[in-house]
Amino acid sequence: MFSGFTNTSISFLKDLAANNNKEWFEQNRSVYEKHILKPLKELTSELGLVIKSMDDKIDVTPQINRTISKIFRDTRFSKDKSPFRTDLWISFKRPVKVWGNVPEFFFYFTPEKYQSGMGFYVATSENMEKFRENIRMNPDLFKQIIDQYNSQKFFKLFGEDYKRPLPNQLSEEFQPWYQKKNLYVSSIKKIDKLFFSNRLEKEIEDAFLFHAGLYRFLI
Repeated sequence: MFSGFTNTSISFLKDLAANNNKEWFEQNRSVYEKHILKPLKELTSELGLVIKSMDDKIDVTPQINRTISKIFRDTRFSKDKSPFRTDLWISFKRPVKVWGNVPEFFFYFTPEKYQSGMGFYVATSENMEKFRENIRMNPDLFKQIIDQYNSQKFFKLFGEDYKRPLPNQLSEEFQPWYQKKNLYVSSIKKIDKLFFSNRLEKEIEDAFLFHAGLYRFLI
């Protein structure tokens, strides 16, 4: 059962940032496995139940490179050759061949903050056009989704806008959503007591359920 992350979880990531090399990591691998990987697997297993209730095609296997991020960085095409990540995440999505081709539910954290949300990590232009077409074809349904997000202040809409607005006949309240090149909704919080508690799982679960209507619209 997931019981929360620990102070050691955060101190490990801070120490890793200051000692980002393979020798230090191997000396502290047991700390990573106990205080990072173990709670991530436990959290993934518990969240998988609510994910499957929304979409049984989503992969919920609690494994690295399936739902859990690798701590090893791919440095082949990066100027930053640091071998290890100091930010980690869980990602639930349908298996696809084209990266970024489906929306996903995610939980992400760094030594300073954590967030949970849903949307495209890198949306294809084709998918975003399908999303806009769906809005045009079903404005009343999407208006209900807009109203749901406008009625609260916890989750925000993120994503890059087009430099030149896309012409359309929709009302002003649709435009922040319609004009996105990429789209996701998320809450962002500083590391707090909840992060170190088993209640974190329930907050993420409630967040995922809140996004269910938008997810169905996107998928």
